[in-house]
Amino acid sequence: MLYPLIEVARLSLHESNLTRETWVGFGNYATLLADRFFWATFLNTVLFTVGSVVLHLVIGLGLALLLNAGVNPYFRSFARGVLIVPWLLAPTVAGMIWVLMLAPFGVFNGMLTTLGVISSTSNIAWLGDSATALGSVTAMNVWRAFPFFMVMLLAGLQAVPQQQYEAAQLDGATLWQQFRFITLPSLRSVIATIVLLDSIWTFRAFDPVFVMTGGGPSHSSEVLATAIYFDGFQKLKFGYASAEAMVMFASLFIVSAFYVRRSMRSVN
Repeated sequence: MLYPLIEVARLSLHESNLTRETWVGFGNYATLLADRFFWATFLNTVLFTVGSVVLHLVIGLGLALLLNAGVNPYFRSFARGVLIVPWLLAPTVAGMIWVLMLAPFGVFNGMLTTLGVISSTSNIAWLGDSATALGSVTAMNVWRAFPFFMVMLLAGLQAVPQQQYEAAQLDGATLWQQFRFITLPSLRSVIATIVLLDSIWTFRAFDPVFVMTGGGPSHSSEVLATAIYFDGFQKLKFGYASAEAMVMFASLFIVSAFYVRRSMRSVN
């Protein structure tokens, strides 16, 4: 683990194509910070991460609450088993499925045509339009990973003592008040942990974007992971790609520091 990290840091201070290296110091970082394309890619990564994590939390929490609301235990187990299927798929496989679904003549356009949302002649290229490409990749990522939040939050809900809800009902608390003052405080630790972990996983995600759009069209769905790959292994700009990787590492290190700090507080 240590050697690759040191090697990437060293390469980021050189211009390198793996046959010749030239020391440039922080030249790659200066070029990086002045590159509008890099900042557009960084913004795409942030939007992809925030959109995915927020929707993971909202959908996962909503389904966990439904499955925990006095549902028959056998139905709960069945529903949980069905809903967890997307999480079992590899990101590459899930991405390929969604490529077929979002094709101009795919299932999604057919469904919208049947519902009367679009006309039969409007074959929208969801992955081929710069206005919808990043949102489409985000939608796939949300669909694939929300079960993780659902399962974790459902486990947290089942650990909340029912006596607290019974006491609140006797005091005349509404469902919203029970959710706000009992459910959310009880889930605070679980939510903080899974949000931090999911933020790390999503920020460095490579497979969904690479499989579905390759960062296109016109780099509208490019994220840091794919930019590093293309700069390093297609353009052979290993020094510049290493500088991008170090920026990603620094960003994730800051998020990870919060997670480690919270974990140490929990232990203590």
